[in-house]
Amino acid sequence: MSKFSTGLRRSSPTILTALGIVGVVGTAVMAVRATPKALKLIKAKKDELETDKLTPMELVQTTWRCYVPSVLIGVGTITCIIGIGVMDKRNQAALTSAYAMLNESYKQYRQAAKKVYGEDADNKIHAEMAKDAKVASEDWGYQVYNMDMDPESEQLLFYDLASKKYFTTTMAAVLNAQYHVNRNLALRGDCSLNEYLSFLGIDGIDKGDEMGWDISYMVEEMNCYWLDFDNQKTILEDGLECITIDTMALNKFE
Repeated sequence: MSKFSTGLRRSSPTILTALGIVGVVGTAVMAVRATPKALKLIKAKKDELETDKLTPMELVQTTWRCYVPSVLIGVGTITCIIGIGVMDKRNQAALTSAYAMLNESYKQYRQAAKKVYGEDADNKIHAEMAKDAKVASEDWGYQVYNMDMDPESEQLLFYDLASKKYFTTTMAAVLNAQYHVNRNLALRGDCSLNEYLSFLGIDGIDKGDEMGWDISYMVEEMNCYWLDFDNQKTILEDGLECITIDTMALNKFE
């Protein structure tokens, strides 16, 4: 998928709105311009038939050609308005699906965290999240997870297949980074590989800004509104344990 086509899809609602506005104005202008021509044709028809009044059918037959441009512009305007409605419903469906899946994943993570670390650890994490959420709301922004939020959590070794990088962090930090990828997909429509790596707190890679995930591509090619990450515990040949992170293939931004 080319960068131009991707940008065009993202800008489609704005383009259709602009065309709809132009269409409304254009329809009115063309109708006003057509009226003097129509009046002349009506007068000529009356003279031809030697009458002071034409029937509705005679009026239509006499003047319809004058209003063809207005009708065509009007039809185009209606099409744009319908297109905006269809896109809006599609975007709402994508956001609803994404947040429903996020909520389910979050519930599963909480249940697993309670089993592994206990109820007390879960309560501490939520207390820290609530405190940081207050700071974030005061700044009218959002805060990406950092290790200071749960310093007592276990540090694990990870290997990300997309970037081919090893790094050490907590499971909570990885899940939070993956959440922010899907958040950007839902709200903005794309997320680059380097942006994902920044959420993980590690350096980007060469050309990492030129590849990533695009919601339009995901929907059209795979009928998918959500980017799944597969976090699997793996034992390497030397006995070292690590968690591999895998997801669907990257989409190159051209």
